[in-house]
Amino acid sequence: MKHRDRYSFFDREELLEKVRETHKQVFGHRPDGDMYNALEMKALEGMLLELRGILARKIIKGSY
Repeated sequence: MKHRDRYSFFDREELLEKVRETHKQVFGHRPDGDMYNALEMKALEGMLLELRGILARKIIKGSY
């Protein structure tokens, strides 16, 4: 995702969409409009990893 020295607007939007889709998979609905918009790239990456961990635990338990 990081092609240059800095992230582009499109890199951030792509990551933000991944976070929103993963949130939907975990909680069954898309997050409220501005829920993740204020987060910086590192925080979004961390949130995505956390949501994926929750999703993995749900799949392992069989409650997905």
